[in-house]
Amino acid sequence: MFGFFKKRIHESLALQAQDVVEQSPLIARIILQGINCDKLPKGKGEFGTITNPIPVNSAIGEIKYLAKLRGKTGYPLFFHRIASLHSEVCEHSLDVYEVVCVDGTQWNDLYFDMYHPRRSNIAPTGYTLKPLDKKLKFDIPIGFGVNGHLHNFPLDIPSAIIDLYGSKVFAKKADGFLAANDFKRKK
Repeated sequence: MFGFFKKRIHESLALQAQDVVEQSPLIARIILQGINCDKLPKGKGEFGTITNPIPVNSAIGEIKYLAKLRGKTGYPLFFHRIASLHSEVCEHSLDVYEVVCVDGTQWNDLYFDMYHPRRSNIAPTGYTLKPLDKKLKFDIPIGFGVNGHLHNFPLDIPSAIIDLYGSKVFAKKADGFLAANDFKRKK
């Protein structure tokens, strides 16, 4: 309709561009010249897969997007980056994240193309994106995960959160989720 009722998912484009310049100055020009889109034009199949990756703006964009993603039960995710690889639908390499809801449900791999000026406003099937907090007016750059590989995922998330973010509060919350739920990935 006129966009009056559309929920704003991410912070402003100006703040998203600022993230790119501050976090990735060497590749900022490439990222900021990427396609401004929610889905890639050449993407096909299920959103969030190797043939239809999620467009975001840099590694910090991946973390901010994942920090807002919620599973079917409404819980946030534990996540870590497990690989970078190529896809026929992208010019640049993709990042692959292993994700699991903090309640032990919904375990998947999600694929990201980080060479775009903003983060997608849509979520893969079975997930939702938490809207922008109107009071904060920016996306929190901390989530229950990291952009590196963890050998004992998700059990080593708390120590990785402290190492990357210095946040004992997030680490303590992660410990609570880990103690309360079962984390065995079904293959």
